[in-house]
Amino acid sequence: MATNKRKRSVKDYAKYGYRLALGLLFRRKVDRCGRLLRVAGGVTVSKARNAQLIIGDNVLLFRNTGFYLDSSEAVIEIGDHTFINRRTEIICKKHVKIGSHCAISWDVAIMDTDTHRIEGMSETKPTVIGDHVWIGSKATILKGVTIGEGAVVAAGSLVSKDVAPYALVAGVPAKPIRENVSWEI
Repeated sequence: MATNKRKRSVKDYAKYGYRLALGLLFRRKVDRCGRLLRVAGGVTVSKARNAQLIIGDNVLLFRNTGFYLDSSEAVIEIGDHTFINRRTEIICKKHVKIGSHCAISWDVAIMDTDTHRIEGMSETKPTVIGDHVWIGSKATILKGVTIGEGAVVAAGSLVSKDVAPYALVAGVPAKPIRENVSWEI
């Protein structure tokens, strides 16, 4: 009976250990953190006083990820077993929540604010990304959006409206392309 598990080299274990060590150092910037945080390079955290960055178990943050908590009420939550790839930025004035088992690609922008006030419009609305969501590279998730469990956001998409669970959305603005999608890492 054949198995699909690859053999790990000494180099793989060394890289894992290095990322765990960086995760231990990174904990100083986090308000609550679960077990086995791994960090693969420099991560930016810009926090107002009393803002909260909450990270679950077994999270992996790649190099040049940025967390910008721009008010004392800001809360960013990241669920268990989620990874956030290079150059992704999360901008928060109130609340951004990312679920468990999410795959967020490189150069993604996630925000709960317009960052500037427009007369007659709310400046901020919570942004929620459900569990097991895959967000493709260079996607932008705007304020007030809820992305349902198991959804997939195609690369380069601009998500300005809610995404149904298990839907694939693509385009500018993002529109549903397929329902009942399933994906694996």
